Amino acid sequence: MRNELLQSFASFVEEKQLGVHAAAVMQHGAFLGEYRVVPDEPHILHSLTKSYTSVEVGMLIGEGRLALDDRIASFFPELLPAHPSRELLALSVRDLLRMAPGRDQPSMMANQRGLIEDKNWVRYYLSKPFDRMPGERFSYDTGCTYILSAVVQQVSGETTLDFLTPRLFEPLGIEKPYWETCPMGRSLGGAGLFLRTKELLPFGQLCLQHGIYNGKRLVSADYLAQATSKQIDTQPDAPKDSRCGYGYQFWMCHNGTYRADGAYAQFLIVDEENDAVIAVNSKSDRGQEILDAVWETVTPLLAERR
Repeated sequence: MRNELLQSFASFVEEKQLGVHAAAVMQHGAFLGEYRVVPDEPHILHSLTKSYTSVEVGMLIGEGRLALDDRIASFFPELLPAHPSRELLALSVRDLLRMAPGRDQPSMMANQRGLIEDKNWVRYYLSKPFDRMPGERFSYDTGCTYILSAVVQQVSGETTLDFLTPRLFEPLGIEKPYWETCPMGRSLGGAGLFLRTKELLPFGQLCLQHGIYNGKRLVSADYLAQATSKQIDTQPDAPKDSRCGYGYQFWMCHNGTYRADGAYAQFLIVDEENDAVIAVNSKSDRGQEILDAVWETVTPLLAERR
């Protein structure tokens, strides 16, 4: 299935065999079209999932039930080590949102989760040693977002999926989303959400409209402004669209856009200048080339239409 707006994009990714499964575009709040080479089924989002958990945290902050500087240890006193370190006691919601946990080594990436022996992943995460004080340096770890999901459940009494279903998914028109869980039944938070490519677009539109969708405010504009702007430096030697900084579970791009981003090139790009949202699902380790395809073939056409 091809669309005129995505024709050049399709030719680009197919010629280079980039492994794109589907793409979809909205501009000025209207659906413009879709390209796909796989059935229209829910697609695993990998770490693109993290941006949904970020918005969930923003909702609780807006309700006054959570704060950026709340200490993680305060939510799980019964799971702390016998002698918690000063680094662990200092670890905050803000640190986890910014991927600045004070640890150099990740703890819950996809290839690690099956090796965790403790069924209580919160206790496992809290037991890991620190390399520095939290907040000092970017160090990407899906464990950060898993703990945020666990905090949400601790505060709200609901899993991330149950919390977001009436507050986000249903208002965005998304029916029966699936979210993988840990052995204790907590939503993974940092991974494991499955949605169709087109179903990503309303979430991007929500971000584009500063927290409002169909005339209803779902999350505060102030929180989204912080979440989708640079909060910490990323690695300077990373690919060009991964070295522009990180917000609260969102990546900054070199051209002023920002994105939710998952492994194997899952992207939800929010382009404020062109009032547009672009979703891409793939199975590819050539993510920067796929982003370049968007910048070279889709963005100029959106600029012509603005």
